[in-house]
Amino acid sequence: MKITVYSNNRLRETCARWGVARDFADPMLNYLVYGYEPGSCFTAVLANDFYRAMGSSHPSNTVEAFKALAGWIQDTMPREAFGNYEAVKQWTRLEEADRRAILERQGLIYTEQEEIMKTLRDERSMEPTLY
Repeated sequence: MKITVYSNNRLRETCARWGVARDFADPMLNYLVYGYEPGSCFTAVLANDFYRAMGSSHPSNTVEAFKALAGWIQDTMPREAFGNYEAVKQWTRLEEADRRAILERQGLIYTEQEEIMKTLRDERSMEPTLY
């Protein structure tokens, strides 16, 4: 799915509110928008598999970073996208239109019509680019 800078910024703002670091946010946002597999560590985080998440985590990742990510997931992410390995697998297999509908319903991205209107109004000057 293609999203504009407006929807991208809207998603990134949710990460910024929770203090999710960019190297954690990017794989999560690519997972949500494009259905990309987020890697073994983040897949384990999404599946609530603490042992595998820690075992496959990069040594420089901090407990604080994981706390921010966990809070963001719990507060922001659609329920269909996390909870166990089957939910993660199903999210990656969703059709683009289905993922988009869920993200729009959750208020994480703008509708295509809203994106068109924002683009026509060129509202970029009103929204800072995050990260």
